[in-house]
Amino acid sequence: MAHRDFIMRTTKQLLILLLAPLLSYNVLGQQAQVASPGAGQVQMLLSDEQVRLVHSQPYYAAGERLWYKAHLNKSSSQPLSKALYVELLNAQGQLIVRQRLVIDESIASGDILLPQHLPTGHYTLLARTNWMKNFSNKQQYREKLLIVNAGEVVALKDKAPFEASQKLAVQFFPESNSVVAGVPAKVAAVVTNAAGTGIAATGSIENEAGETVASFQTDDTGIGLLEFRPDPQAQYEALVQADGYLAQRAVLPKAKQHGLALSMEGQNEDELQIKVNNTTPWAHTLVAASGGKVYLVNQGKGSGTVTVPRQAKAGEPVRLLLLNPGGLAEAERLVLPPQSDARVSVSTEQQQYAPRQQVQVTLQVLDGQGAPLAADVAVSVAAFQTDFHMPLAKNPSFWADTLPDKLALIQAVDEGLWKGLVLGKLETKYQLEQLVDAFARDGVMEPMVASNYNARTDTAFVQALPQSVLSYALQHHNRVRINEVYGLAEPHAVAPIPKLPADKVFKLDDYVAFNSVEEAIREATTNLRLSKKKGKYVARLLYVRPGVKKLMKGEPIYLIDGVVVNSMEEILNLDLNDIASFELAWMEEKLYAGNLGHVAENGMLAVYTKSGEARERLKEKGYAMLYEQYNRPSAFVASPNAGAEAGSQTLTPDFRKLVFWEPQLKVGTDGKASFSFYTSDETGIFIVKVQGQTADGVPVSGEADFEVRLVK
Repeated sequence: MAHRDFIMRTTKQLLILLLAPLLSYNVLGQQAQVASPGAGQVQMLLSDEQVRLVHSQPYYAAGERLWYKAHLNKSSSQPLSKALYVELLNAQGQLIVRQRLVIDESIASGDILLPQHLPTGHYTLLARTNWMKNFSNKQQYREKLLIVNAGEVVALKDKAPFEASQKLAVQFFPESNSVVAGVPAKVAAVVTNAAGTGIAATGSIENEAGETVASFQTDDTGIGLLEFRPDPQAQYEALVQADGYLAQRAVLPKAKQHGLALSMEGQNEDELQIKVNNTTPWAHTLVAASGGKVYLVNQGKGSGTVTVPRQAKAGEPVRLLLLNPGGLAEAERLVLPPQSDARVSVSTEQQQYAPRQQVQVTLQVLDGQGAPLAADVAVSVAAFQTDFHMPLAKNPSFWADTLPDKLALIQAVDEGLWKGLVLGKLETKYQLEQLVDAFARDGVMEPMVASNYNARTDTAFVQALPQSVLSYALQHHNRVRINEVYGLAEPHAVAPIPKLPADKVFKLDDYVAFNSVEEAIREATTNLRLSKKKGKYVARLLYVRPGVKKLMKGEPIYLIDGVVVNSMEEILNLDLNDIASFELAWMEEKLYAGNLGHVAENGMLAVYTKSGEARERLKEKGYAMLYEQYNRPSAFVASPNAGAEAGSQTLTPDFRKLVFWEPQLKVGTDGKASFSFYTSDETGIFIVKVQGQTADGVPVSGEADFEVRLVK
């Protein structure tokens, strides 16, 4: 509220200086071909990188692992960022976890082991590049997560509920974030309980005389819509009631006496019909943007309807900004795209399975005409009940094809962008990270896990949680106890380190057996000369490119699993059967692409092992580690009982609800893909959920369900 007052004060101060330019503005309906004052600044304030992120479960327990995948899309010709930062913040904004991942072909995947002492509450999952920090926070990926602490639930489950857990929270979100006196207003009402979950409720809007001027009703998502025409100088209040909760009163945003507002009159696949409401004598500018690009500027006076073409890429929302003569935003509207024609059909071989039984899944991605589409998707299979909704959990501009249109109204003002318009400038303080930094650099955010965060229990929050979440927390508590009894650890494997660019790759499994590492190097590799001088082995790379062939003067940089070693002896001492490949680089462009050009003037010899065990052993010797500033994603591992017969007494129990996670499932040009997994000992309804995007960046999703039950 204070920020909006600041903008209004600034606007009034600028009006005197802006009278002369008003005479040159066009009438409503004329679409400018060049950016107007303010519209150009909007373009500068829009990030050309956008992140879409999906994760494995609808909610989590402290101590669990959160699996995620991110897509990075780019709307400009600048190089794509190569590092992604994923953070977990608590409700107070404290940083709990920060990860830094390598972006490979616009994709990054990873996992967060949630600290086991996290208190029950809402947390924010944030994903952004370093470059995106130059732009407003609402252009970054932000999602509210529910995390429960099983110990807190066990301690509080039998206690009488606090009165605070029976209170309602009511919020109002005007369409375009602007209410003008005398102009019909559409307002979204959001009603939640103490845990932030949506509640079905009824509400009446009363004026200062106690007269009812409008009413609304929310569904089980906690969302309802109301329309009314605010009177000048009037202040409105809502009385909200729901079964099992205390009645709540809430104040609606006060209408501006004069100003600008936007409303949606209609839309189809090709265009939007936007009503501009302007009760001032001044001119205004309507700006339309999508995917980080301003593509329409419409200048005019008075009120009227504007046809806005939908030039957005499929799956992208349209951002509308209504600017006053000073180029400052007074109204903002996010128009979600229509549901994408691209779809994913998912099917399992059977509808019922037994515990520890293999499940075969097939999927197909098709466009609106039934033609196959290539796509990159993530797959999760889990047994979770979702009898609740968090209506304000996710920015609706992401994965909007799965959301109802009414959520387009639930949009808080982009304060960072509005403030940027007030200041009239953008400082690109944060750099575009175009390279995968092999070596750590000063001034770059490093991975971290906090130990000193607020761990206070919110009793009212815990007691307001829906039964499905409470049951899940108790089940997780029992799983932890079972694991402790059997001495079990969560099954997962660390993925290989990021590989450096290479000119030649020699995979030893492609050759017949060798007797030693030295023999393998001499026989399998080309462009490498190995010799022994004064009892010491040294290597030289042969530099070859069109018209040039020469032996490099000095030794190359030696690497073993991303560890810089100081001699060839470390490589020769490796276990021959554990070596996966020898990789050589001598071209300057390859070395600089790996950020090694300044330390590898004589090329690179990199060895990668199958086990990865050499990395930790060499680290203990004090050798320099590459990629230490990046998180290495874990790989989801199937149940240790996979394929075993149900009821076997020799196997350990496995009651995981998440039984499968695959972030890198590629769908070919035929639109088809398949995969398989084994069920755990958990019974109930499981959901196979597929989320991703096509090669053109169009979001796609689909799901199917099956049942696991005991066989009599």
